[in-house]
Amino acid sequence: MLSERFENTKPITFIIVLMALLIGDGLYLYLYDNIPITLGVGLPFTDWIITFVLLCLSLLFLHQIDRWNELTETKNCYSIAFFSIFIVLFPSLFHQMQVVGANLFIIAAIWRALTLKTGEGIAQKLFDTSLLIVCAGLLHPWALVFLLNIWISLLFYGAQKRRFWFIPILAILIIAILLGAVLLLLALPFPYYNYYSTFVLDISRLLTLPSYSLPFLVSLISFGLLLVVSLAVYYFRSKYHSISSLVVVQFLWVSVIVVFFSKEIIYCFAPIAILFALYAEKIRIWWLKETILWVLLALPAVVLGLHFITKS
Repeated sequence: MLSERFENTKPITFIIVLMALLIGDGLYLYLYDNIPITLGVGLPFTDWIITFVLLCLSLLFLHQIDRWNELTETKNCYSIAFFSIFIVLFPSLFHQMQVVGANLFIIAAIWRALTLKTGEGIAQKLFDTSLLIVCAGLLHPWALVFLLNIWISLLFYGAQKRRFWFIPILAILIIAILLGAVLLLLALPFPYYNYYSTFVLDISRLLTLPSYSLPFLVSLISFGLLLVVSLAVYYFRSKYHSISSLVVVQFLWVSVIVVFFSKEIIYCFAPIAILFALYAEKIRIWWLKETILWVLLALPAVVLGLHFITKS
């Protein structure tokens, strides 16, 4: 059954997840956007390949986060399966290569922040996490908001050392100096305006209600329910509480802030995939677990079907 398939770390399971992701987004691009999937070197197909590689790396990082930090009791593939389902629910992300790249840096930052629980090398780990977040900010300005996690983490680790609180600022200065040096060598302007326009434009549209298509609304409502269930289960069941899960939850709350301003929902995917994996693996009622997994697997097919129906 599905639970038996996902509750192992065999390579074939990972390959199945990748193939499902490839087929789902390939169908969306080919049938909905009319992009020919050929071996040519056209820009749309090249961007699609790069984005798919970035998503594959995101899955690998997410899987290693589970294994290295013992977030789940058993070695399973729930988190990467849920992450792939979320991607297929919002297949337009394959048009947003920079956002997907920024999210990869954020997932790497989550992994680095989780290593703080050892209590060793806190300054270095905070600096590495800050650098990863600043690099994400180069691809998508709103990703810089995740620097809040550095200061939140200091409430749990090393808050007695005041110099730690300046580590994110140091990371910003270092990246700014390196970027400035590269731009000077290439005689390119510093992208101040890109950040200014992104922040101002997104904030100006904050109170406007965009018109979403029916498939997107179905995906959004489904994802919102998963978010509510994940948080409710976490906060009302103490057995899910650990230092590692606390870090994931704080990243989730900051990602909600980022999504509120930027409307880029991908930043919530990794934290919710991890939290929902914690919930799924502990379901002891067999038929309930199987029903939840089958419903989640059916959602992408329903959404893709709605895309095709509305398109035609």
